[in-house]
Amino acid sequence: MSTFFSITSLTLGLIAWAIPLALILRRQSGRGGIMASGTACSVALLLQLGEIMYRAAIDDYSAIADTIGAIVVAGVVLVAVTAVLNLAAVLSRTK
Repeated sequence: MSTFFSITSLTLGLIAWAIPLALILRRQSGRGGIMASGTACSVALLLQLGEIMYRAAIDDYSAIADTIGAIVVAGVVLVAVTAVLNLAAVLSRTK
């Protein structure tokens, strides 16, 4: 179950970055694409919360303690890069 959360979260995070990059490179307007990127980012973070909840349910608190710092850093990087890329996508189409 933990593998599902991790792989799906990673895939959605990459999708969250790929969508605005594609919009920038193609110079397309894509309000829906930016919305999809934000949604993919949000769902990726929710899946990480689901993984923490799963580990707590099976009483694997040491795994939570070992990985929580990395999960927080990865979440901050995901949100920050997604926000910057979406902003760049918006600005690139207004020029």
